[in-house]
Amino acid sequence: GGSGEKRNPNDFALWKASKSGEPAWDSPFGPGRPGWHIECSVVAGDILGELLDIHSGGEDLKFPHHDNELAQSEACFGCQQWVNYFTHTGHLHIQGLKMSKSLKNFVTIRQALEHNTSRQLRIMFLLQGWDQPMSYSDQTIDDARTKETTFKSFFREVEALVREDYLSEEVGWRMGDADHKLAEAYLAAQQTVHESLLDNFNTKDAMLALLRVINEANAYLRIPNARPSTLTLRAIATYVSQILKVFGVVSGADDFGFGSGGDGKGDSAGGSGSESYIGAMVDFRETVRNAALEAAKGGDTKAAIQSILKICDGLRDEVLPTLGVRLEDRPTGTMWNLEDPGVMLKEMAEKAAKEKEVQVGKLEKQLVARTLQLEKVKNSMVKPEDLFRTVEYKEWDEAGVPISLANGDPMSGGQVKKKKKAIDKQAKAYKDLMEKSNNNPQELLDSTQKEVDTIKAKLEELSL
Repeated sequence: GGSGEKRNPNDFALWKASKSGEPAWDSPFGPGRPGWHIECSVVAGDILGELLDIHSGGEDLKFPHHDNELAQSEACFGCQQWVNYFTHTGHLHIQGLKMSKSLKNFVTIRQALEHNTSRQLRIMFLLQGWDQPMSYSDQTIDDARTKETTFKSFFREVEALVREDYLSEEVGWRMGDADHKLAEAYLAAQQTVHESLLDNFNTKDAMLALLRVINEANAYLRIPNARPSTLTLRAIATYVSQILKVFGVVSGADDFGFGSGGDGKGDSAGGSGSESYIGAMVDFRETVRNAALEAAKGGDTKAAIQSILKICDGLRDEVLPTLGVRLEDRPTGTMWNLEDPGVMLKEMAEKAAKEKEVQVGKLEKQLVARTLQLEKVKNSMVKPEDLFRTVEYKEWDEAGVPISLANGDPMSGGQVKKKKKAIDKQAKAYKDLMEKSNNNPQELLDSTQKEVDTIKAKLEELSL
């Protein structure tokens, strides 16, 4: 009830009289219903008994809810401590505001998964303290996607190295101090992850430790003429994957990595795996062959080379992703990996959408600039002496300055002065236009209008 019904400010309701339309049960105190706090104590006590090891809830439940649960449960069971540990999670904020139905910014997991993968959501939350306010926003999701890409790229690098017959080569550290530095970074990451998880399940620092050792490994791989220790890199990739499995980010039985969507045996492209690959290669060969034959017949060799390079890029960027094959061109050669075609196609769609967004933004800026330029040309084409020869005025002097209004009233001295100033400004604009257009302003107007129309057409095409 209200504060007037309390004998002590710390009192709280165990049983409440039911209002009209509310559920009610008979009791020695009359028909009513349990208070908010007693419900939780009864359910937890009935199932878990007189001692709870861990009790969790949102940070807003610390007081009064959990305090009141303790008071009534310890009184009921006659014990000194009903709960050993409480964990209180931070609230979720959507675009900077606490998520609540009243603010109409409520996002369900199902809705979040329409725009993001479960892995991206897990990474996003792992990068934030579980007992601190958590944020779900464009920025935190973009950060999670960036981190996911970092993990993926590293796993692909190691996968390519492991694919080679590295055990037939000299095994060991062949890069001196660089090998030692990488090994020390690996050991430091293991130590930091261990200490972070012991410190209140600090997943954020643990994740950052994994990312730091990956950055060290990437720098190690970029050393000129690198002869990397594949065993060390594989150990790092395996350890990172093991920790990510603990966090629920990685699944499957692979030694390391997020796993691939195909092993050359699937039918991701609509037929048997081999038929899909063979079809892609036949089409690629035919297209390249035709370009080469065209050049051999006396065509433009330079254009043929550019065409062949474009065809190669098309194979990499458009054809092979549908088969679950990722190619990455490197100075040392091309690296390939097998991945989930669905994930790759989604990446392609997101990349295309971003590129389109950037392109639209550029075109819109160009349209504004060209439209202003078009208006400027139109306005500047008016001869200065004709600027005020409109129905608003009746008489003008030899310079085109109006001296009387349409009703015959004379212009005041101040008005005449303003009109002269405007005519002088127009004279300069007209002169500049003539110089810029080589005394052919209509041609400049037509070309500017054409540019505006072209930009509008491109924007309309992109909006389809």
